[in-house]
Formats: sequence, C-alpha cells, structure tokens
Amino acid sequence: DDELEIHTKVLVLSMGAEPRRLGAPGELDYKGQGISYCATCDGKFYEDREVVVIGGGNSAVEESLFLTKFASKITMIHQFDHFQANKTAQEKALAHEKISVIWNSEPRRFEKLADSRMAVHYENIKTKETSVIETDGIFVFIGMAPNTSGLGDHIKKNDWGYVLTDENMATNIPGVYAVGDMREKNYRQVVTAVNDGCISALSGEKYIALKERGG
Repeated sequence: DDELEIHTKVLVLSMGAEPRRLGAPGELDYKGQGISYCATCDGKFYEDREVVVIGGGNSAVEESLFLTKFASKITMIHQFDHFQANKTAQEKALAHEKISVIWNSEPRRFEKLADSRMAVHYENIKTKETSVIETDGIFVFIGMAPNTSGLGDHIKKNDWGYVLTDENMATNIPGVYAVGDMREKNYRQVVTAVNDGCISALSGEKYIALKERGG
C-alpha cells in the first residue's frame, strides 16, 4: 500500500514568473512609487499624464498601446534602433500620435523629483551622450524571469529557464506537471494559467488512475 501511494501521487508546479529588473539605481527604491511593471494594474493611475516605457519587445510595445487609453504621452526608451515586437504591433505603435521613441538608449538611474514626478537618466549607447527626461510614471517591460532556479537540472527547461511541458502540462518526470507563467508558452495571462491548472488536474487524475490499475 505504501509503495502504491508513492507511485500514485502527482506534483503540480506553479511557481510563476517575475518581471525582469533593469538593475539601475533607484529602480527598487521607487517600485510601486513611480515605477511599475504592469500596465493593466496601474495604467488607470496615469490618466492624462505622461509616462515613460522601458523596452522594445512584444510586451513593451503592446503595453504601450494599452497605455494610450489613459496617458496623454508615452515615451519609449529602447536599447536598439528597432523594435523586436511583432510587425502589426510595431506599425501601430510607430503610427500612434501619443507614442514617441528614444532609440539606442538605456536607463542609467531613476530619481524621484520634489513634485513627486520621476526623472529617468539615460545614455545613448552609441554616442555615450547622457540625458534626462521627466515624467509622471515609468513602466518597465523587458521580459519575465521564471521562478525555476530551485528546480536544478531535474526538470527540463528551455534556454530562458521556462519548464518544458507537453499539451497535458506534463514535464519530463512522470507525475510532475507545470502550469502558469513558469512553463514555456506563447501567452502569459490569467486565463491561460487557469486553463493550465484545469488540464494538469485532469491529467494528474488520469495518471493516478493508470498507476492504480498497474499502467
């Protein structure tokens, strides 16, 4: 019985992911006090205000387009001379009257001003020229980091640390499943995480039934 119990247990991993940090001075000091990592969560606080968006990939461009519903002006700071987002999102952002882009630049320091606004000190990585832009708020969208470092090499992951699963949420270890933002997937939204959880529950139930039948 004890042996059967061990074999029929399943484990569902759901450790999520966190926004990647820039590591620039002031970033952690003003997190939630002028610096945000979620447009859906905080965009409404910047209605008719100016914001700065850091990044140029899919999340940065798409979140900037979302912020146009609230902000009066959006200035994007991107380290390259072109976006890495999908073509449709790029075209929409570049054509939007509220969005402007500072290319080839990276933030070097964040500062809270006396009037509670924020200052972004940034550097052009080609010319090495430094500049400052004042804004009401800052949004950082440079990707996500999965919380999978504690798994070691036991469970297969891709080059970015996301757990690899099949369509049933199963990992390379029998009886172990991974769901949500920690696994390799195209879309990371609450609704997809809920879907993952449902699939893993059904898959785990089937796995237990097969084990109990000696499968």
